[in-house]
Amino acid sequence: MATLYNCHTDGDQYRITKFDSLGNVESTYLCTIDECECPAGFRPTCRHRHMLPRFLAKGAVNSFYFYDYDRQGWVTNEPAVAKDPMFKPAEPAKPQYEEPEGLDEGEEIEGLDEPAIATMHTIPDDADVAEEFAKLLHPEPTPTPPEPTLRRRI
Repeated sequence: MATLYNCHTDGDQYRITKFDSLGNVESTYLCTIDECECPAGFRPTCRHRHMLPRFLAKGAVNSFYFYDYDRQGWVTNEPAVAKDPMFKPAEPAKPQYEEPEGLDEGEEIEGLDEPAIATMHTIPDDADVAEEFAKLLHPEPTPTPPEPTLRRRI
């Protein structure tokens, strides 16, 4: 089995950890693009400084990705829930809107998106919430008027 490495931030440096075939930590070293605390850190380059730009380019720092140095490829250890089609990662918070300076009362800025009109539905206090929700998800089709009957002249 291959030896795998992962990378996580540790302050302003990166910690590259080596795992054996059973997932046990063999070694871990702090490094940057220019220096490394591994035994080969005094050399112009080392395995960890070779892998670090690959982790950064892939966006695999602080992630579920592992790098297989021998095969020069990526392995993921992503939880099964993340592969579930119903799983949706949390969206980053949108910044709060701040009123720009220099606008008069009631003056509008062109290009700002207007909120959608049908985003809020009010239901009576005594309504069955599940039933109302089902109506929103599966609205009843509007009935179509029957087609007129054909008349023949004989």
